[in-house]
Amino acid sequence: MAITPTQMNYIRKLLAQKATGRAAVAISKIHPADIADLFSINLTPAEVRMLVDMLFSQLKAGDVLAELPDSLLTEVLEDIDDDSIARILKRQDPNDALQFLGQISEDRHDTILKLLPDTNRYRIEQLLIYPEDSAGQLMASSYMVIRPEYTASEAVEQIRSQSDSVDVPFYVYVADEDNRLMGVVPLRRLVTCPQDTSIRDLMVEDPFTVDTDDDSEEAASIARKYDIMAVPVVDDNHHLMGVIPGDALFDVMEKEATEDMYRMAGLSQDDSVFTPVPTAFKQRFPWILVNLVTAFIASTVVRAFEGTISQFATLAAFMPVVAGMGGNIGNQSLVVITRGIALGELDFTSARKALFKESSLGILLGLVAGTVAASVAYLTASEPSQSMSLGIVIFVSIVTNMALASLLGAGIPLTLRALGRDPALGSSILLTACTDSIGYLLLLGLAMEIMT
Repeated sequence: MAITPTQMNYIRKLLAQKATGRAAVAISKIHPADIADLFSINLTPAEVRMLVDMLFSQLKAGDVLAELPDSLLTEVLEDIDDDSIARILKRQDPNDALQFLGQISEDRHDTILKLLPDTNRYRIEQLLIYPEDSAGQLMASSYMVIRPEYTASEAVEQIRSQSDSVDVPFYVYVADEDNRLMGVVPLRRLVTCPQDTSIRDLMVEDPFTVDTDDDSEEAASIARKYDIMAVPVVDDNHHLMGVIPGDALFDVMEKEATEDMYRMAGLSQDDSVFTPVPTAFKQRFPWILVNLVTAFIASTVVRAFEGTISQFATLAAFMPVVAGMGGNIGNQSLVVITRGIALGELDFTSARKALFKESSLGILLGLVAGTVAASVAYLTASEPSQSMSLGIVIFVSIVTNMALASLLGAGIPLTLRALGRDPALGSSILLTACTDSIGYLLLLGLAMEIMT
């Protein structure tokens, strides 16, 4: 059962009263993931310190802190001494320990690593050989391996001897004497087949793999596309180096989705509800400045038609309609195309088809929206003599802007990808700048030509 607001307030009061004994009893019955929620209720530094000390005394510190968002974890770890952090890392597997180190300033790494037992330090340093966010850093070294000459019964006996600390329980990997990956056997298939069945007959040959230096997103893409729960990692000679388990793949997918969503809005992936105000300000200000510049571009377009607006004040009421409809359809195309790129669904040929589809859809939707808006303009025009021309201006402006917005919504992320940049990087801000400026230019320019 999840922790309730009443329980959170009760524990907060106990910490405020420094009733550490009663607070320790209260948190001892709560799941580590729920205890992590306590750090989000504006505890004072002294209360955080007491809570962390209680977690250490109950040997829960590593499990609880692992549930914190990166920005909040970094803040908490800054107040924990090196010896205590080493105690956490000693109890964790190398992958989790490496993630913890990533949230600590680099000048503390060597000191903390020296405090670890040789075995733990060696396993972490082995992962540090690989590039950041690579498959090599993410892979687990504990998995089940059998030889191809085994029978099913022999394989099961072998698995029993190595299953105590296995991070990948769903698959059994088949490797030769040189540890070259030959195939994979789903555990369910192994335990349900006749006992004398040969592993060579059971295994799926040439399983999907990633290299140690491949980006971890490549492994997540394979798992998502082929619906598998773990991805083996091999070196250049196809030696089995490790396996990326399902929970790590899920974390990569979540991180990837968060990055895309944040970058479309011009946010840093480290920005969260727990990010300190000065840090969040530094991360957001550059994009706010870009947005301000693009807003001035749109306002410059409007100022160029001040005479037209003063002559036909009704146009001012339709300016947000034209710009808003373009922004809406453009953002829809933007999300669809960005997602397609993230999932690997778009190559050169399919990208051209996607552009055609999105622009065609923009025209069709523009025709519908333009007809409705033009009808409203025709019926509500203050000057009956201008009602027809106003309706035409509104209709053409909305149809054209929505068609162009759809094309831009699809084209901006594709162009960024072609330039080697992240397709989601500030796409929404760039699109808004274009749809606003083009929408105003179409509406006011057409009005100047037709209505005057």
